[in-house]
Amino acid sequence: MEMNSIYVSFNLKSITTNIDFNAKSTNASSRNNGQNTSDSSDKSSISLILENFDKNYHEIYKPLAKFLYFNSNFSFSFTFSGQQLQFLKKRRNEFITICNTLIERNQLEVVSGSGFYDCILPLLYPVDRNGQLDLIIDQIKQTFGKRPRGIALFADCWDSSLLNCLQTSGIEYVFLESSIIPENKQKFLPLIMTDLGKSIEIQPYYDSFIPEPSMSPEEFVQNIISSVAKIKNENIYFQNKPDRIINICLNHEQILPLIKEKWFEKLNHYFQNNPECIVKTITPYNYSKSMNNENPKIPAYIPSGINGSIAKWIGSAFKEANNFHKNNYTVYDFMDTYPQSHSIYDRIMFTSMLVNNYKKDKMRKKDAREKLWQAQNGAGILCTSKGAFSNSNYRQQCYKYLMAAEKIIREGEDFNESITCFDYNGDGVKEYICRMQNYFSYITLKSGAIQELEILKNTGNYVDNLSKVKEYDNCSDDYERGLFIDHLFTQKQFEKYVNGEPAGEGVFSKVQYSELKYKQHQREIQLCAFADFSNSNKSSQRVFLRKKYLINSTGMIVQYILRNESDKPLKAVFAVESNFAHTNFDSENITYYSCEVAQKDEEQIGSKKLTIDTTKSTGEIKNVDIARISDLKNGISFGIEPNETSGFCFTPIIFKRPAFNGQDIIPVHMTSVSTFYWNIDIEPGKETERTLNFTITATKNGMKR
Repeated sequence: MEMNSIYVSFNLKSITTNIDFNAKSTNASSRNNGQNTSDSSDKSSISLILENFDKNYHEIYKPLAKFLYFNSNFSFSFTFSGQQLQFLKKRRNEFITICNTLIERNQLEVVSGSGFYDCILPLLYPVDRNGQLDLIIDQIKQTFGKRPRGIALFADCWDSSLLNCLQTSGIEYVFLESSIIPENKQKFLPLIMTDLGKSIEIQPYYDSFIPEPSMSPEEFVQNIISSVAKIKNENIYFQNKPDRIINICLNHEQILPLIKEKWFEKLNHYFQNNPECIVKTITPYNYSKSMNNENPKIPAYIPSGINGSIAKWIGSAFKEANNFHKNNYTVYDFMDTYPQSHSIYDRIMFTSMLVNNYKKDKMRKKDAREKLWQAQNGAGILCTSKGAFSNSNYRQQCYKYLMAAEKIIREGEDFNESITCFDYNGDGVKEYICRMQNYFSYITLKSGAIQELEILKNTGNYVDNLSKVKEYDNCSDDYERGLFIDHLFTQKQFEKYVNGEPAGEGVFSKVQYSELKYKQHQREIQLCAFADFSNSNKSSQRVFLRKKYLINSTGMIVQYILRNESDKPLKAVFAVESNFAHTNFDSENITYYSCEVAQKDEEQIGSKKLTIDTTKSTGEIKNVDIARISDLKNGISFGIEPNETSGFCFTPIIFKRPAFNGQDIIPVHMTSVSTFYWNIDIEPGKETERTLNFTITATKNGMKR
């Protein structure tokens, strides 16, 4: 049977970033007495993003628009995010003019990005989901005079719950990667999905057809023709309407070499010299329109899914899988694999609840919602175009926007400090959420530690820690890093711990604590845990630890009471570890937190100050009265003072992870580990007490007691 036309639809994906290039003029900042919530590092990031926007414009969008303008028979579609459109309208308005000309020719179609700030739509509450969609659709309509008919989801994060809101927003079709589509439905025809009486068209796109710069146009065309020919005997629709469409979505890294090699010019030249060629370019909407809406659509139910380039990293952290197609992975599976992603999602949900429940001031609520929507950019949760789940700065930028949103809400109400208790992170176990005057944090029963700490000064989350992975960090952690992680070591285990080696059996660091007492109004949380400690004689001893948090506006007091429940003396090293994540990590210009300690001088009355080298592990430091870890770049310092002198060690950790190509191993994050420790000797049935006073202050040169 002779085939009719085969249409190829090229789509250029949008730039993904969660940096607002127009941050200086936001209403939120003007409300705050002229103070900008972004620090100097944010301004630097904005400058870099602007440079990236402009670079992509000159290298990709300008030459591509020029090519389309002078070749009216070649069709393309562009996907834009709201921020990208803001930049083009403000800085490159001539490009908008050319696009409008191409749209009038029916040569160009503008496709909506995944919300104004390129969010992961299935993860949002309906009010945020609809608001983000309305914002990007209105922006496209105002810019180009036509509303978008289609949408390209961030990382192809699809869920059937999107069908209703997409149709309500006027979206007629959605691009989805072919790995999400069942194989028996991949017939190079649109799909139709119906749910609860509403339907939407699904346009599969195929990465396997992305051409290499060295590929000849003839080879490209023949590959398409032969692929369609393979399914002609399998498909009942072939007899009915043989015109097919093959969608090819290209990101900036994929299209740049094609533009440099003038590959599209070569393809267009091939089409002109071969008028009998059955392969033609078209936009998805024009394809549907040309068939008078009678082109066949294959009925299909598409379950939740995610782009294959991300799905292959799900299941086992930082290990690439080959059989990911069989597992139907979703964005929730990704977050379960990478706790840092789940943490930012939890914070987004909590802040969304605060913002959407605020009723007093509509303008203030609007300002807070804008910050919230900026934080919902998918780059903070999933991988970016530059690195798979590697760039911690994307997460930190999300935390900064979320803290800015909460700050706006706090200023609009009579804020009262509070400690609440509920299942914050959806793990089935309650957490203790502390909304204090100067910070936000929460305490988890898992290891009884603090797993989030954001300062109202808006510097990011200081507990956004990674854990060591053997393949990249030479060893693996057997616990989740946080603030006030408790350890009980033998002397040999502690020596290994100081040298950065895995040590111990997770005594208290991997234990699930229980609530002993919770006094909300007194801001007191008492936790407890039993554990079995294997001493140097390899015998097991039962130990009990009671841990009390006393929360205040500038920090907290953490009290420990360790009791020996065995019938033998307990000789061990009790250590309390706090991990301070770097909130502005730059692999090309690594800056270290400073650390100062005050030591008890045994020869003289009083203490002496010591500034330690934080570029390497300090080893053991004896007789420490107080330690202060300072983030000088953001003007924040953390003071930890024991109730009696202790040992102290400090270790910087630079984590390395695979880049997006899965081959290069790159520095992605940094944590400063500070540990207080005591040698203990407890008789059977006896107990010992230790207390740490933790304070958060604005830092200046030198250390204040």
